[in-house]
Formats: sequence, structure tokens, C-alpha cells
Amino acid sequence: MDPTIVKALALIEDHHVAHGIPSVLEMRDIRVKMEAEASRYATAAELAHDTLTTMGYRVEMVDGVIYRLER
Repeated sequence: MDPTIVKALALIEDHHVAHGIPSVLEMRDIRVKMEAEASRYATAAELAHDTLTTMGYRVEMVDGVIYRLER
């Protein structure tokens, strides 16, 4: 990654922390949590599993990777 971009991001993070604003990473975590709560799914893998199951498929996953999909 370009060192200038890294420095710019560090400056923004420092500014946010100094002013009580959530950091970029915290904002990302908040967004992910809100999306999960809105959709009832913490991960895309959970959504895919439940959707395929509802469609009548037998789904076996390990760490979010489908290794068996049968109808």
C-alpha cells in the first residue's frame, strides 16, 4: 500500500480518536453488526445456507465454504 495513503489513514484515525468519533475500523464493525441484525444473519455463508435449505437443498459447509450441495 502507498505510504502516503497509510499516513493519511493514520492521521484520520488519530483525529477521530481525539474527537470521540468512531474509527474507520469501528465504523466498519458497526455497519457489519447493523447489517447482520437487520438481516438476521451474521455472515453471507449463513444467509446462503438458509436460503439454499429453504429452496430444498441439503447443504454442508465448513468455514463458509460449501463442500456438499444436494437436492
